Amino acid sequence: MHKEAKNAFNRTFYLIRYNPELNIIDTLWQGYASKNDLKKACALGLELTQAVKCPFKLNDNTHFTGPWNDSVAWLEKEWLPQAMEAGVRYLAHVATPDSFGEKAGEVMQMSLIGRHLDVCIFPTREQALVWLKKCQQEFIVADE
Repeated sequence: MHKEAKNAFNRTFYLIRYNPELNIIDTLWQGYASKNDLKKACALGLELTQAVKCPFKLNDNTHFTGPWNDSVAWLEKEWLPQAMEAGVRYLAHVATPDSFGEKAGEVMQMSLIGRHLDVCIFPTREQALVWLKKCQQEFIVADE
């Protein structure tokens, strides 16, 4: 299961899929996205998230160039309650060091998002996946 969002130039800027082998929701942001694009992508992402009810989300901003840390208030109000209702509990945020993506992750960690979800920032997907696997093991133990 996957979804994608395209910008006004018909370019894909957001991909989201559920990876059943890893039991993660895998999102990839690329290029530039406006605030409206962000909202459109988040709505698509919530559709998939609500369908699969997976607590583990990888949010890859490695190839994302636009600033969206100023959208965190909207994310807190609109996205967070729905993501939590859909079961998201862990958010691995991947971003290039010293980038807009990293700054957005830092803002999310300090916001309501970081207070309600376990949010960690990583420079590589590999490190994020290792952390998510550890979270899965802890989640299973806590559930028993």
